[in-house]
Amino acid sequence: MGVGSGNEARILFLNCQNITFVDIAPNGLKKIKQSIPNANCVLSKAENLSSLSDDSYDLYVSLRTYNSSFFDVKMAISEANRVLKSDAGIIVSIANGFLDSTQKSVISSLLIPGTDFVDIYRGIDMAKKLSIDFTSNGFKKIQVLLTDIEIYLFAISK
Repeated sequence: MGVGSGNEARILFLNCQNITFVDIAPNGLKKIKQSIPNANCVLSKAENLSSLSDDSYDLYVSLRTYNSSFFDVKMAISEANRVLKSDAGIIVSIANGFLDSTQKSVISSLLIPGTDFVDIYRGIDMAKKLSIDFTSNGFKKIQVLLTDIEIYLFAISK
């Protein structure tokens, strides 16, 4: 979900025989299709996966897409659960760091959009909210892994 330009997807999923990439940007999907020709590429929003069948996927992966304020996170999680098979996995990551170009280092926290304010709790607060949304949508065995620059959430579907 949210494959973007496909840079990470090419590394992570190059050898997958049966894979679907979803994004709202047609150019990104075109790039990933060139790299992984057997991929199914779907132009769609995360909160409306109506072109994907119920209970049809083993794994849902979304890296840093859920940081976006451009979609309804609760609807996206509901759609993820709908398309996942029973006891399938979901992996969602949230950015939790930014590059400080003045110090040439990564700072573990997030900038508040449109400001210069650094919020050290923003990433973990987002992860807590996602965990609650996962639970309310029937996901179970929710786990959180915190790294210096990213927070990963893992869960099992209905």
